[in-house]
Amino acid sequence: MNKSYWTSVERGLRWSIPVLLGFAPIGAAYGLLSRQTGIGVWHTLSMSLFVFAGSSQFVAVSMLQNGMGAAAIISSIFIVNFRHVLMSASLSPYLAPWKTWQRVALGGMLCDEAFALHSLHFASGDTDITAAITLNTTIYVVWAATGATGYYLGALIERPEVFGLDFALPAMFIALLLPYCVKRSAVLAALCGGAVSVALHVAGVGGWAAFIGGLAGAAAGVFVKEPETEAEAK
Repeated sequence: MNKSYWTSVERGLRWSIPVLLGFAPIGAAYGLLSRQTGIGVWHTLSMSLFVFAGSSQFVAVSMLQNGMGAAAIISSIFIVNFRHVLMSASLSPYLAPWKTWQRVALGGMLCDEAFALHSLHFASGDTDITAAITLNTTIYVVWAATGATGYYLGALIERPEVFGLDFALPAMFIALLLPYCVKRSAVLAALCGGAVSVALHVAGVGGWAAFIGGLAGAAAGVFVKEPETEAEAK
């Protein structure tokens, strides 16, 4: 391996640090809640390896805890994870020069946090393949490892909500959203999407709430005209 390869690997590892700081408590919370639901350690780890979607895994554990059947759980996870189709479509224009296996590798380990970072880097013209895949791989491995760790820590923590672990996932999503809220359209999209999602969730819509809220926020942002000059902004 040449020096440029390892330089790219190092960049990918550095990109992953902010995500890992948030992933560690969330992964541990997932493993902890999974144990409390009565799910075995291998099933807990397998879900992290084959599903690799924090929000969907929390949904699955919650539904299992409430005695829901396999069909309901699978369909709910499909709905919650459908946003990955939109995320992949958003990144696809930047991946045209990549080989097929490279696009598959990136897409197979794509999550919300990685998507946020890739969007920023790709939009600025930085499409370093090695760094991008290193970022995804690091997040993937750490997510699985912290889930397994949290599972065993579950024997020591009886009430995870006391430590705020039940809010870890929403908190990280909010932190990822804030850097994008620098334009009027982005702020309106975030507020509209959040309001619609919360309203639908309260109304009992279930897994569709986040998906419909996301579409509503995106639609709202499209119709907002950004000021072209400082005078217009005032």
